[in-house]
Amino acid sequence: MRRGWRGFGIMRTSNGWAWVVAIVLGVGLMWGLEQVALGPLETGEVYPPYSSLRTDPLGAKALYESLDGTPGIAVERLYKDRGVLDGPGDAMLVLGVEPVGWSAVNGKTLEEYEKLVSRGGRLVIAFLPVQRTAVSIEKRPVEERWDIRLRYRPSDGDSGNAMRRATGLYFDAGPEWRSDDRKAERAFGAGTVVLVADSFPLSNQGLRETHDAEFIAKLAGPARRVIFDENHFGVSESGSVTKLMRKYRLEGAVAVLAVVAGLFLWRSASSFLPQRETGTAVAVLGRDSMEGMTSLLHRGVREKNLLDACFAEWSKSAGRSARAERVEEEVRRLKLDPVAGYRAAARVLLEKR
Repeated sequence: MRRGWRGFGIMRTSNGWAWVVAIVLGVGLMWGLEQVALGPLETGEVYPPYSSLRTDPLGAKALYESLDGTPGIAVERLYKDRGVLDGPGDAMLVLGVEPVGWSAVNGKTLEEYEKLVSRGGRLVIAFLPVQRTAVSIEKRPVEERWDIRLRYRPSDGDSGNAMRRATGLYFDAGPEWRSDDRKAERAFGAGTVVLVADSFPLSNQGLRETHDAEFIAKLAGPARRVIFDENHFGVSESGSVTKLMRKYRLEGAVAVLAVVAGLFLWRSASSFLPQRETGTAVAVLGRDSMEGMTSLLHRGVREKNLLDACFAEWSKSAGRSARAERVEEEVRRLKLDPVAGYRAAARVLLEKR
């Protein structure tokens, strides 16, 4: 019994170390997942430059939070296709747009922009800082329909920086536009479309360096609701499982299920009983039919009655004869000595007739 409890103690010690190693590995795995998955989500590095979800210098979250903290202004993000602005109190900011690709938009897209501000409000499209680029000689739909051209001049040599601060873009606008070196705006219906040559002043880094609040106020105009368009970055809203869990507050239920699953795995992997000792295998020897008969007779027939029992069984098949009578005489004569009686009866049976 002492050896069994000793084995149980060894098993408990080994299981304890196994659990310590498992916990350390689990903590390391969770830390790695946090660094790989949650870390970029916290800083917003997984989102494109000038997204209002980024907190690093390339993002625009500072502008979002600054407007959100301004009394009388409501701020929100758009994760779906653009709709029509409700009225003059709305402004939609579309930041970080690539100018060369945007200048090639078709007439249908321009019509959607005009419809967006048809009830009032402002649509602000701010372009990425770019250097001089090749200009298409073909007249594009934006030039024909809106009478504005995107031109490029040599910019400051900051292409080696992670974030370009100066742009070579400027606008060659028609008389319907009110333009300067930084922006151009034009009325469409009851609303206004504003084109901004450089998004850098609206970024986190730009706000830190320039503090150009007057410029930002001119872009927003009289808006009381500012919408940051995240959908054009590819950041769209979907009915994910995580969102549904947060909506219906199922985090506690998931935690309980995780605990139950962990307990089940623990119960399956370990035993509360002492480990059974493994002894040396012992070969089990079999017995033949004669030994089995002998063992049966030892248990069922007493030694003094053995000779009578054998004679009774033999008499059932031998019948009545002179030899049978002689065998019966020998059995009775040597009844007290079964061995001698058996031998005498055997000699009678072996005699030749």
